[in-house]
Amino acid sequence: MTLITRQRLPFILTAALVVLAIVAVAAFLATGSSAPTTAPTPTRTAEGGSEFLPSTATPTPTRLGIETKPLITEPLPTSASALGTLVAGFPTDVISVPPGATVVSSAIATEGVRMQATVVATSTASDGDVQSYYQGIFTSLGLTAAAAPSAPGTTATTYSRGTDSIIVATSAESGGTRLSIFALFTAGKS
Repeated sequence: MTLITRQRLPFILTAALVVLAIVAVAAFLATGSSAPTTAPTPTRTAEGGSEFLPSTATPTPTRLGIETKPLITEPLPTSASALGTLVAGFPTDVISVPPGATVVSSAIATEGVRMQATVVATSTASDGDVQSYYQGIFTSLGLTAAAAPSAPGTTATTYSRGTDSIIVATSAESGGTRLSIFALFTAGKS
């Protein structure tokens, strides 16, 4: 493999993972399934790596030349999942559920300084109100929002800063909104 290809591999893997997450969230929301989920586990690639990006140092994101505080810090919790509640170690300082929302399932998977976090919940609030809730929280943390591709009837927004990214997907259902969040973080030093 050429040096340029090796340098691009982490970016290609991250893009593929984000697209896969969007498709999975859209499929989940489109089916209205509330089947329990299991803890996500890193998947080994043909090269012997994993879906998590290798990291030799923790990058510090910058905004306008000013260093920003990492969204999560080491040490990271053990991978786990939970039904009906946020799993122990879930990054609640970054990702919360809207007031009055009910958690269906949540999970975290960690490897090295990387964390993957997911949550599925329902809310009596409208689709737009749930999206606005997360827009306010994530932009206040310095993440940049962008519309993401989604299935018909689903709204998806990607928030990113440095190596951290969060996808929020919502869809209207009778009596409220179903929401799914998929996040990838690189932990900083505490």
